[in-house]
Parts: sequence; C-alpha cells; structure tokens
Amino acid sequence: LSGSTMIAAPFKIGHEKIVGVLGVIGPTRLNYARIIPMVDYTAKVVSTLIDSGR
Repeated sequence: LSGSTMIAAPFKIGHEKIVGVLGVIGPTRLNYARIIPMVDYTAKVVSTLIDSGR
C-alpha cells in the first residue's frame, strides 16, 4: 500500500467503550481537510445508531 494513507475514527457505546473503527483508505495526496470531518461525522452517526439500538 505504498503511496496510500488511512484515516480512521473509532465508534463507541456511550462515551467511553470503543466497539469498532471506521476508516477510509486513499492516496497520500488525499484532501485531508475534507475527508477527516466526514470520517469523524460518520463515526459519530454510527455510535449514535449503535447506542440507540441497545
């Protein structure tokens, strides 16, 4: 995966217990300013959905 990068954010149950990680793999010259907030937001949505389903 030379020339690649990975952006990852954990998703949680409650505010503390990490139950998984959401990530994106892309080229090293990725638009970080655009992708990082998207990954963070999506991980928060997944956390909310998991929490509401318990």
